Amino acid sequence: MLTDSANTKHGLDASAAPLPAGEPNPPVTHNFLQLLRHGRLLRLGIRQKVALVLLTALLVALTANTWLTLRSQEREVLDEANRRGQELSYFIAQNLANSVVGYNYHAIEILLAELVKNEDIEYARVLSARGNNMAQAGTESSGADIVRFRQPIRLGNDTVGELHMGLSTQRIVAKLERARHDSILRQVIITLLVLLVEFAALSWTIIRPIRVISNALHRDDGDTLAPTPRTISLRSSDEFGEVAARFNRLHGELHDAHRLLRSRIDLANSELQEANARLTSQTDELKRVNRELGQLAVTDPLTGLYNRRHFELLMENEVAQSIRGDETISIILIDIDHFKDVNERYGYRVGDEIGRRVAGAISERIRRSDVACRFGGDEFFILCRHATIAASLTIADELHDAITAQPMVVGSQSIAVTLSLGIATLPCTEAIDSAEQFFKCAEIALHFGKRNGRNHVAHYSMLDKVQRSQIL
Repeated sequence: MLTDSANTKHGLDASAAPLPAGEPNPPVTHNFLQLLRHGRLLRLGIRQKVALVLLTALLVALTANTWLTLRSQEREVLDEANRRGQELSYFIAQNLANSVVGYNYHAIEILLAELVKNEDIEYARVLSARGNNMAQAGTESSGADIVRFRQPIRLGNDTVGELHMGLSTQRIVAKLERARHDSILRQVIITLLVLLVEFAALSWTIIRPIRVISNALHRDDGDTLAPTPRTISLRSSDEFGEVAARFNRLHGELHDAHRLLRSRIDLANSELQEANARLTSQTDELKRVNRELGQLAVTDPLTGLYNRRHFELLMENEVAQSIRGDETISIILIDIDHFKDVNERYGYRVGDEIGRRVAGAISERIRRSDVACRFGGDEFFILCRHATIAASLTIADELHDAITAQPMVVGSQSIAVTLSLGIATLPCTEAIDSAEQFFKCAEIALHFGKRNGRNHVAHYSMLDKVQRSQIL
């Protein structure tokens, strides 16, 4: 059998459409041009025009059929060559049987030499039953265009040797190649002629109307909501002409609808802008009110300092962070001495003014990192971040001296104001694991100062166990 590589290499790719006897007759060409000039082809409907396209499909089908036919012929020719090679090798092997048994090398060489004189026989070799080379003619090559045959040499029922023969397919392939080239040339000529005719017909009957319609549809009007009136300039009696006429009618109706829609859109857009402006104004006002409410929720209305609610949240977070990160933090509790007596003697308005002035003095003298809150009617609280015992005592002493240095004059009244301050610092000498315990330490220091004559600054770390136990 023929090898797969030989079949692949010499596969044919051709067609065999018949070549026309000559160019189209001049009368036929003249009639076709007359039809184009007078517009008679335009009377064809879409079905007739599509027939031109189907002609191309038919041409492709014929080409494919021709190509498959040539492929089939190629296989048949190569199969026939393979069959003849088998028969030839069998016949030669039978004639060599006696010479091989008799070891007649000369007769074998003469027969092989005559065999390779055939231009289709590349080489021939005879091996003995033991595989020894008895004679060879021609040169064995490794080309893919060689079909190799192995035929056992038998005498009776015994195998006395083996014949190796190589059959060249070059002449067969060359013949097939010539046939393929001729077929391709004929097919190219026919295809070009059909394409020229088809292109002319399609250009006039289909492509031109489509281009006219496409150019009209793609014309830029600038304003897509209110396009200018336009029409498709196409006069035709086929379906394209009908489409153009319907489009022109619909476009006029659409233009009127667009004008009405545009006027409604402009009115709605104006109303929407006004509503959006009102909504924006209301949103800004709501944000402002929310900011004020948020500030009021954490601010003491009398003094402007943070209130007790903010103080409690702040204490929880700051003390937890200090304990977790082993950071230094101090708190200062401030109590206005005898504040209840001031309210009873001078009135609540005077008491409120004293509270505002104390709060103002606190705000002016604390650091930027410190936070001041009004804890109660006469109590204030300062959270001092990263403040050691010495730093917290300095802040408390300066604040105490600034407020108590001289009496406060409220209206016609001169009132001496004194303060008691209690301080606590983390890390502490005792184990502190909550904000409540930390605050309790500052309270103990504050009450120690009150019990010792008031107008006093005391730090929790300066109290011994006895003093602390007396307060508790």
